[in-house]
Amino acid sequence: MNGMTFKSKLPKDLWIVAVGMVLLYTGLSFIWPFNMIYMTQNLGMSDTAAGQVLLVNSGIGIIGSIIGGIIFDRLSGYISLAIGTGILVITTGSLFLFHGSPAFIYNIWAISIAMGMVFAGLYTAAGLTHPTGGRTGFNTIYVAQNVGVAVGPFLAGILAKKGLENVYTGSFVFAIIYALFFVCYFRKIDWKSEKVIGETKHHTVDGKREKATKIGLLSFSLLLATYLFCQLPHVQWQSNLSTYMTHVKGVSNAQYGNLWSINGSLILLGQVVIIPLVARFKEKLSLQIYIGIGLFACSFLFAMNATDYSGFLLGMILLTLGEMFAWPAIPTIAYQLAPAGQAGLYQGLVNGTATAARMLAPILGAIVVTSFGGITSLFICIFVLLVLAVVSLVFQQRTQKCVK
Repeated sequence: MNGMTFKSKLPKDLWIVAVGMVLLYTGLSFIWPFNMIYMTQNLGMSDTAAGQVLLVNSGIGIIGSIIGGIIFDRLSGYISLAIGTGILVITTGSLFLFHGSPAFIYNIWAISIAMGMVFAGLYTAAGLTHPTGGRTGFNTIYVAQNVGVAVGPFLAGILAKKGLENVYTGSFVFAIIYALFFVCYFRKIDWKSEKVIGETKHHTVDGKREKATKIGLLSFSLLLATYLFCQLPHVQWQSNLSTYMTHVKGVSNAQYGNLWSINGSLILLGQVVIIPLVARFKEKLSLQIYIGIGLFACSFLFAMNATDYSGFLLGMILLTLGEMFAWPAIPTIAYQLAPAGQAGLYQGLVNGTATAARMLAPILGAIVVTSFGGITSLFICIFVLLVLAVVSLVFQQRTQKCVK
């Protein structure tokens, strides 16, 4: 009964976007958890060199996010997503065929363009296809993304047992499945509805485009800073902590992949608890982020003191709980701050900030580990960043109250 009630509250268009995200992220989850491991173990690259590759990779993803958001606003959400989907199929196919050095590097860079465009498009569509444009739409797409996180790494872990290069077969297969779903169903979304047109097309007032106020831009910038300070520690689980776990603590590649499957599964199953809990203070989005930051800090305390796989497992559970509170709240606030006609751009910048964290975190973390005292110094830096996230969020709250 509860499932039927939940379903009835979600518009058909939002369900289409959510299923698309599940298929997309399942395929991409064959790739991103293993990038650092593949480059260091299979291609023989150092942690610093691999971090530099991921630095450029994420920079390209930021450009893709911004381009996707602009195309979404000025032309059409369907056109933006179609371009990104086409690039995704071509590039994952190339990675499937060519994953040696240096072809692997060029292929993941090209995939980042597609990822940026499609993610920005899907998150914007999630906000626009839900009547309220609030947390529900963004939470739906967040949950859908993490269904992919649950399924993708689990399947990739099975393929990885026969050789890490086999995961790229799975990524290509799911890219094709996603593309077929896109062609069949995304054209059925009402891209010309009054709400979609009103929130994406650049309106004009006396011949000039509407612009954000200075205080609005400041508030949005502080929101992005908060997100960056949270994501920089979070990405360490995908980069330097993955190397630490597998090289130093004896965690196998399959066990590491299972951590992300647990992450996605907990996000999915935990909605039974998190939805009614968040509903008690659904308008207090900043409070949800504060709770998330606190849980992030606890997760790193467990990881820092872990002596075996169980310690990292507990850390991942706390990290996941933190995500469930914080991540859907951030694009929701961005949606509230976006001037009419710039919803796509603002969501592109939010996605670009997460990508910037994926760009900076691996190389900065590697530098800290190799040059400034090892893994202990990395954990100290992580806690400093989380404190900065709290400070930034305090000022963001104050400035948002002044935005009309």
